[in-house]
Amino acid sequence: MNWVIVQTFAHRIEAELAKGYLQEYGIAALIQADDAGGMRPDIAFMTGIRLQVEASHAARARELLTGLDDDEAK
Repeated sequence: MNWVIVQTFAHRIEAELAKGYLQEYGIAALIQADDAGGMRPDIAFMTGIRLQVEASHAARARELLTGLDDDEAK
């Protein structure tokens, strides 16, 4: 499988919520972070928390996540 980054977050909880949202729509997602397995969340800010999906689902995932951001702005 070819996984691609669809969005980067500053905090793991945001990435976890977005992952769950995508999973509700049947899109498998994973989180990649350089934070020592969650033990050092303070160092993740350097690269961010990356949300990844299979390349074939990337466009739909970005569309859903953009819609989620739009809903939050209201």
